[in-house]
Amino acid sequence: MHLTAIFAALAAFAFTQVSAGASIVREYDALGATDQGALHTCLDNYRTDNWDGMDCGGRGWFKGSSAYQNPMNCYDACAGLLVQAIDRGASDVQCNDYEGFAECWMGFH
Repeated sequence: MHLTAIFAALAAFAFTQVSAGASIVREYDALGATDQGALHTCLDNYRTDNWDGMDCGGRGWFKGSSAYQNPMNCYDACAGLLVQAIDRGASDVQCNDYEGFAECWMGFH
């Protein structure tokens, strides 16, 4: 049990370190009800599949960057924030992450 708690703490610390520069820059829930389960599934598959502009879970997803090195880093930085927004019922949300002057963004509308 003690080992599990240590691993959980380390995972939380690692996630915090990755997402330190990420933030939600837009969140609306005025576009109608969302299928939260479907959006969670979409997000789970979005880390390695860069399907910018595709529809999933009834929403159009996007991911882009400017001088950002790795789109998976963008996902790792923003996924937790997007999960929270999905759980709040957001129907239009964008997360941005910054690495120095480089920027990435991802979300759905």
